[in-house]
Amino acid sequence: MSGSAKISREVVEKAPAPSLCVSHSQAYVGRGVARVEKRIVTRESDFDNELYERFSDDNGRTWGAWKDIYKATYAARGTAELLWPSPSAGTWNPVHGHAVALNMQRIFPEGHEEGYRLFWKEGRRGFYDHTFLWVSEDSLHWTPQLVRYENGEEFHADDWCEKGYLENNGAYAGCNLEVLPNGDVLFAVSARMTSCCRILGVDVRDAFPSCPQIMGGLIVFRGSWDRARGLYSLVPSRPAVISDLESSRGIDEPVVLPLASGLVAVVFRGSNMMSKEQGTRIRKGTPSYKWFLFSEDGGRTFTKPVPWHWDDGEVLYSPASISGWLRSSRNGRGYWFGNATGPEAYANAPRYPLIMAEVEEETGFLVKGSRTIVEDRDPATESEKLQLSNFTLLDDRETGRIELSMTKLGANRDDFWRSDAYRYCIEVS
Repeated sequence: MSGSAKISREVVEKAPAPSLCVSHSQAYVGRGVARVEKRIVTRESDFDNELYERFSDDNGRTWGAWKDIYKATYAARGTAELLWPSPSAGTWNPVHGHAVALNMQRIFPEGHEEGYRLFWKEGRRGFYDHTFLWVSEDSLHWTPQLVRYENGEEFHADDWCEKGYLENNGAYAGCNLEVLPNGDVLFAVSARMTSCCRILGVDVRDAFPSCPQIMGGLIVFRGSWDRARGLYSLVPSRPAVISDLESSRGIDEPVVLPLASGLVAVVFRGSNMMSKEQGTRIRKGTPSYKWFLFSEDGGRTFTKPVPWHWDDGEVLYSPASISGWLRSSRNGRGYWFGNATGPEAYANAPRYPLIMAEVEEETGFLVKGSRTIVEDRDPATESEKLQLSNFTLLDDRETGRIELSMTKLGANRDDFWRSDAYRYCIEVS
């Protein structure tokens, strides 16, 4: 079934060499039509190996030269590695006249290879994530603000691995940041499961006993601008958690949906992955969903997570993959983008097709009649390992077109990492 959107695509860049993945993404700089484009080259999971950017003053018609910015985002000190890109673009806040961006810092005390090995092979923490809110009036000079929900130290550039910092306020950044009509900001993070349970006053051994030290719950933040301090006053919601019998990886990659009805909905990635190394309790045959919860009090408290549904009551099956949200400037409707499969979904696969669908404003459910396939696997030429999940979204400020930039990772049957970058132009009614 397809909705009314018209979709075209183009190859932006072919993979530069064997075993290399290239990706592109674009964002607006400030409130006009200046854009920044990022180019990332990688050859391993969850770690960038090269990073470049370039700028356009005319909405992407012409571009300046590429600039290598990798050294500004990656650093090593002894065995420790730090990934922390400072933003060059953000969401424009017209009420307060500045750009605001959300990003994440990741620290590997023993290097990224050992960090990921500890996580996947031993079920132990090998890296530490913290989320930052950044503000800039000119999109050149940015001020970072640690997103906090508990006591703990601030980040110190001379001591990345200070225990008082690493062990507190850990948060995997959510997938979006929304500026509300009154100038407040709204965003979600996947906060540490152990901290979420402590704040809720529940025993983590009852709520999520399998591997709480490496998994997360949900906290939604509403921020109001404090001009005197030059920072946002951030108010965290009451945390939400999910049982490890429903999602073995807790609450991951949350997307916050502020709806016209006043509901604040959150959609997140769960997982039915079984792992002996992580001691998961999930049982064989447990379905894989996108999960959904909502707030009727502006984001202070949330319902219990339930499987997300279409407006006809059918459940949405989906692998453990990222998703996105965009409200169109052309028609004012909110659209969700993500992988929608059948009940066969297990762990991270299959990550196709990639669909878009309108979100119903009163309930937060997906409108079945608007379901549109953005891209699907070509079984004649593309591998079953294809991942149509590495995408970013942009609403064109001049035309109202939705631009989706995506790398088709895993398409090559013989070389998983040899992946091309695509751009899709989506015309909504």
